[in-house]
Amino acid sequence: MAPVQRHPSLPRMTRSLSRDSGPTPRGPTFFEPSDFFDITQHILQTTNDHIQKRIAKLQADTVRLRRELLLLQRHVKDFRHPFFENWEADMLTRLIEIAHTKQYRKLAPGVVIGDDTIAERETLSRAYSNAAKKVRVETINKLGLSKEYHQALQRYDEVAAYRSPNPFQTEFAFAKWLVEEKENMPDMYKFWAKLFPVCYGRTVEESASIF
Repeated sequence: MAPVQRHPSLPRMTRSLSRDSGPTPRGPTFFEPSDFFDITQHILQTTNDHIQKRIAKLQADTVRLRRELLLLQRHVKDFRHPFFENWEADMLTRLIEIAHTKQYRKLAPGVVIGDDTIAERETLSRAYSNAAKKVRVETINKLGLSKEYHQALQRYDEVAAYRSPNPFQTEFAFAKWLVEEKENMPDMYKFWAKLFPVCYGRTVEESASIF
């Protein structure tokens, strides 16, 4: 039998085919169990830190919203002016100053009455709050005031943050509002109007007329 002839168009097969096919593929890379543990622990720690920050922010927001809601409810209930807390704080601040002068006491070492530049605002507000608690009922009585004013001073820390640098700053605005609302809120007018001669040396009507 005659040998089979190779067609001229077909390439010759050689053993070099395997050498031209590129590098031999490597097998899959495997992690040790400890590697997975470290990665998982890092992910959990990062997630936990993020959750803790979110919780802290939500708690702070909740406290702020609750405080704003209480103030809003207070305004709605009493029909108070939006600046009432500011006026109330300034009037009580002035009463604290007067009472401590009457008792020959200082607010705190290095703190001068009426000077808001001696200490930081928060420090001075805290000094006023502490001073309010040290005002005696007898001192309030000597000023011609009843025990209700002493009770108001015991709650001073609730409005201390709203005080002005100078308690005289809101005298005229508060007086004008009280006079205008006298018929609508006679009890409120009576309570605060009595403090004007003590704190500012003139009646509420006189202060209102200056504004």
